[in-house]
Order: sequence, then structure tokens, then C-alpha cells
Amino acid sequence: MTTTDLSYVPRSLVHAADGSVTFDGVDLAGLAARYGTPTWAISASQLEHNYRTLQTALSRRLAKPVIAYSMKANNNRAVVQTMAGLGAALDCSSEYELALAMASGVPADRVIINGNGKSPTYLTTVVRMGVWQINVDSMAEVNRLESIAQRLGARVRCAVRLKLSYGRLLENDPSYERTLRVAEGKFGSSVESGDAEAVVRAIMASKHLEFVGLSHHAGFPGYRADFTAERQLMHQTLCAQEIVDFAHLLRDQVGIFPQRINVGGGLRSGRSVYLSSPGNGTDGEFRALPRPEDYADAVAAGLAKADWEPVVQFETGGFHVADAVILLTSVQDVKDVTRPRERRYVTLDSAMTMFTGRGLNRVGHPLVAVGHRPDARTHPTPTELVGPTCAYDSIAEDIGLPDVQEGDLLALMNQGAYCEVLSTQFNALPRPAVVYLKDGDARLVRRRETLADIWARESAILDLWPEGAGA
Repeated sequence: MTTTDLSYVPRSLVHAADGSVTFDGVDLAGLAARYGTPTWAISASQLEHNYRTLQTALSRRLAKPVIAYSMKANNNRAVVQTMAGLGAALDCSSEYELALAMASGVPADRVIINGNGKSPTYLTTVVRMGVWQINVDSMAEVNRLESIAQRLGARVRCAVRLKLSYGRLLENDPSYERTLRVAEGKFGSSVESGDAEAVVRAIMASKHLEFVGLSHHAGFPGYRADFTAERQLMHQTLCAQEIVDFAHLLRDQVGIFPQRINVGGGLRSGRSVYLSSPGNGTDGEFRALPRPEDYADAVAAGLAKADWEPVVQFETGGFHVADAVILLTSVQDVKDVTRPRERRYVTLDSAMTMFTGRGLNRVGHPLVAVGHRPDARTHPTPTELVGPTCAYDSIAEDIGLPDVQEGDLLALMNQGAYCEVLSTQFNALPRPAVVYLKDGDARLVRRRETLADIWARESAILDLWPEGAGA
């Protein structure tokens, strides 16, 4: 991977000829001096651009598209409030995300509830709040929801989450089976077994539940499958087709059409994504991403046989935030080694544990060396970016990097989706601060953790036993 190819940076990041770098009009060297490193920086203009680009593409191809921002990608309240302010609904996958949404001022009737194994406490909360829709995962959940709604005298709008057959999809892309097994296996009621139809019938038979739609979350297929933009678009089309086929079955068997079809998300922002296997510096490459227009075309093609006009819901998260966040980090050490082969290790003051998704999937993070010219010559020795933790902590392998020195700044890109939300405190490293950038101004929206935060939930050991006990 080279680090200075500007075709891979978001539109709100500018790497000037003199080496200075700005993000949403804010100078990154000045940002580091003000807030320290490591620090995540969110670009408001990039969030807005991504949302409006997707909304425009969908609106030109579908009569009733609705974008619901998926909080699991990034739950910072500044992001949630920005997305809600732009007109997005919200997709929540836990009662804790729901609480964050409410604290951000999002109205309950703009919230979609997702997830498997929803607890009675969680379901009671969402029924009382009157959320827009619950994506029901199973017959057991229908029974729990029926009992709660009856007790509260409420009527609950339900969409049924489907486990599709994926027959045609796997014929065309057998590599996707790994993603289905790991990421999709636990969700939804099976279309093939008849469970999905049984769940729909149970909802229709209830006096307290209302069947409003069908849901299937087509996620990003690049984590484990052999990703190409064409394959992803094919996935979207075939999944949407199978949802429509099941809707026609419901019409024939039950006499009802879904008012809403939820096709999930899966789209990523930017022109490309860097995919590489952690620990393997030889297989990394940039893969082109689908354009929003192509994504909208693929979904519309899958829905072409729908002989009614449903509301089409999109639970997109990564598309909005992926390239809207960078991690500003400093070089702590530079080490050249000759065995087992010649290599340069650059240790940063951030760690892969701050974005553990790097170790769980294949998505890498291109970077810009702040203060180095865009055309700066790369150091002749392949460079590996590593964190300071006592674990596998390789941020990037065998990349071309300028001759950086201790104290230099790097900006890791595509840090918005599934990075901060998956961060840990391994080796007691406090997690970074988060700043929100807009129109050349920066505002702290999440302070840096301290050691006191890390031990805040602990009880002092001397408080646990009477004096002398345990000696």
C-alpha cells in the first residue's frame, strides 16, 4: 500500500503540496497541538455529503426510500444528532443504543429496533415508547412481545426479519458462505423452513401486534468473502428479489402485502476499500466500492417484480461514517531490523486495540503522513505500522511510507465505522478523545479517557475483606 495516493482520501481531507493536511478545513498539526494524540476527528461536511449523496441516488430510483442510520457503526452523539438533523431515522440494535438515541433527542417514532434475543425488559421499553417498528427475529420473540403488548394495552408495529435461502447468491458467489455462517446465522426466521410464514401468521392473529413489513439485513460482504463491487451489487439484487418472492407467497397464502421492505445496509463510503488479511502483508489491495447510484440500481432491480409500492428502508451506518472519521496519531519510535528480513517498524501512540475490527476483518486503514509532501519519496525499506501493546498489534503491513521520525503525525483514514465502538482498554491504554469538525472549527465531543476512568468500576481491594482476612 502506498500512502500518498490522493484518490483514496475523503473529499473533506486536503493534503497540500507543502505537506500540510486539513480535514474539514481544520489544520491537523494544529489539531494535534490542541487536543493531543491519538484523537479521532469527525468531519461534519463528509457526513452530510455522504447522506445527501445516498438519499439523492435512492430517491431517483425508488418512490419511498427511508434511510435509518445504524448506530452500531458509530454511536457518538454528535454523529447521531447530525444524522437525525439531516432527516435520517435511526436503527438501534440494543436497549443501550436506544437510550443513547433518546439522549440525543431522536423521537421514538423515528426508531427501528433490531437484533436477536431481545430481552423482556428491552421489549417492554420499546413498546412503552411507541417506536416506529420492531424487526421481530423469532416466534419466541413474537410470544414475548404479545404478552408485553397485551399487558400494556399497546399495539406494536412489527416487521419480520427473514433468513433467506441464499440459493442463487451462493451459486454465483460461494465465498459468501463464510460470511453467512459467521455473521448472519443467528438472525431471522427461515423462509425455507416455513418459520417466517408462521411468524407472520402469528403476528396477524394477534390483537396487539401489527404486521407492517419484511426485513433482511444485507451487510457489507467484504469481511470474509472475496469482495468485488460487482459481487456486492449482485448480493443486493438477489436478496431483494428473494424478499419480493416471499412477499408474493404471503399474498397467495395469507392475503397480505408488506407495507415496508427493509433491505439493510452493507454499503461503504468512498471510492475504494483497502482489504488485507491481518498478518499477511502480501495480499493487500484497494478494491473499488459500488457507487451509491449503482447500489440504488441494484436494489431497484431486485424490487422490480414488486407489483405494489412499499416503503423501502435502508439501515446504513458504515456508508455515512466510514470515511468521515480519521484517527490522528503520533510516531513514538522507529526501529529498523534485518531479521527475519529487512523491515522498518514504526510504533504509534495508538493501537489496533483502539479499532479491533482490524483484527476481526480484512478492512485496512490508508493513511497520510502529515507534514510530508504528497509526492514525498517512500523509505526503501517496507514499513509496518504497529501499536505499543503487548499483543498482535499490526496496524498496517509492508506499506510504502516516507522517512518518518519520532513525533511525526499520521492520519489513519476510514476510522468511522466499527472502530471506536469496538475499542478496548487493553494494557490499560485510555481510549482517544473525539473532536467534531465543522466549517474550519473543532469542538471536543468525547474527552480522552483517563486511568481513573479505567478503574472507576472497581472496588479497592482493602474494602473487600475485614482487616486481617485473606492474609
